[in-house]
Amino acid sequence: MTYFPTSDFTHLRPREKIMHRGVETLSLEELFTVILGSGSTKLPVEHLAKKISQTFLDLNKVELSDLLSIKGVGLAKASQILAAIELVERLRPSGSPIMDSVQQVLTQVGELRYADREQLLCLYLNARMQLILREILAIGNMNQIGIVPRDIFTTIKHHPIHFIILAHNHPTGVAIPSEEDKKFTQRIAEAGQILGIELLDHLIVARSEHFSFKEQKLM
Repeated sequence: MTYFPTSDFTHLRPREKIMHRGVETLSLEELFTVILGSGSTKLPVEHLAKKISQTFLDLNKVELSDLLSIKGVGLAKASQILAAIELVERLRPSGSPIMDSVQQVLTQVGELRYADREQLLCLYLNARMQLILREILAIGNMNQIGIVPRDIFTTIKHHPIHFIILAHNHPTGVAIPSEEDKKFTQRIAEAGQILGIELLDHLIVARSEHFSFKEQKLM
């Protein structure tokens, strides 16, 4: 599953958001709205952007034919989108990994699978979803750790953090969230919204399995 930020400043139009909040605050639909610029003769640009966004969410790899199958998207608009994506790939800096999918995150939290005690780890990402800091915040039983949002978000004072991803392990070998896990995730997501930091996902990892709150639509 690929992560798409969903920051919300609904009172601003996409270009106004870029001016006042930065391009990283745009939703996927708004990014496509800006790229497209205008709609077709029969469909507004917002409608096309929504259809295109859903196509990217549904498919692992979007081809030219997939875009052309969308009513209102011709060769010119499809080419704009594919060119924008290719440009990002070519200009993407090397060195800092991009945490834009569950599989990418799993490469950073592998040691949690074999830990004897529960550990809570946080990946801190910049506006480009590049990993800039990886920190173990607590070791112990999640029900007893007593982590509060302040413990997670203090780092934003010292680094340009825009997104975070949480991960913790279940030494029992079963990666199913407890009610406490669910409440904790909701609490951190709400605190992040207040601070302008989006919680992209919370992963639970076990010896041979994992659970993604994002994949399971629990956040």
